Amino acid sequence: MALASALAVAPAAAAQAPVYDAAALGCAQFRENVRSDVRTAMGSVRRSETVGRTGVLSVRAASDSGALRVEAWYDSLTVFRESPEGRVEPDAEGILGGRYRGELGPQGEYVGEAAPFVPAALRDVFDFGRVLLHFFPPLPPRALRAGTEWKDDPDLTIWRLVDSTTAAGAVARYGWTRRSAWEEGVAVGDSTVRLHRSESESGEVRWRNGPLGWNSTVRASVELPAAGGRTDVVQEVRVVRLPGACR
Repeated sequence: MALASALAVAPAAAAQAPVYDAAALGCAQFRENVRSDVRTAMGSVRRSETVGRTGVLSVRAASDSGALRVEAWYDSLTVFRESPEGRVEPDAEGILGGRYRGELGPQGEYVGEAAPFVPAALRDVFDFGRVLLHFFPPLPPRALRAGTEWKDDPDLTIWRLVDSTTAAGAVARYGWTRRSAWEEGVAVGDSTVRLHRSESESGEVRWRNGPLGWNSTVRASVELPAAGGRTDVVQEVRVVRLPGACR
């Protein structure tokens, strides 16, 4: 559903459980702004850099045999990396229009089936093949009143905030926190190196018969105990739904 149509619906709809479906998304455009500060330590060596991207992502959703099929693509994109060696802005032309395709669950779980070709210069900055895996905020599986929460122990908590008031009516707001930690092995030559990963995310999504926008902060760390190495990342995400439908 286009944003203009969504805003015309009565404010009472905001009291219903939010769900990703064809009516909530339709064919929409989202402007995203992502900035990540990266700090790496390997022994006595320290390194800091900042990476970022700004773009317009179009998302088309349609029901198919009970599932929500999603197709998404970048209409515009700029990417940068700032490091001690200077600032680079790789050409993003090669990814524009390339399609992500997959299935989106009602609470935001995305299962990818296809991703666009990503030029090497962009792969060095962001993992663009996994953009939609982390794009949509999580939603509660049932309606919540302001001040109540839903918890999926121990990793995810979602709560209803007080609605905000706009000229078009009330907008529901949901906050969330999500945490995870795991170990994995990475092949290095003929051996396997163990990594410890942890991630925490907090955010707020604004909803009126569909997502109007959201902000989130992700804090992640990767530890390499065998080498005394560690990388810490703080990522700020800002997404706003644009008026009108995608083309």
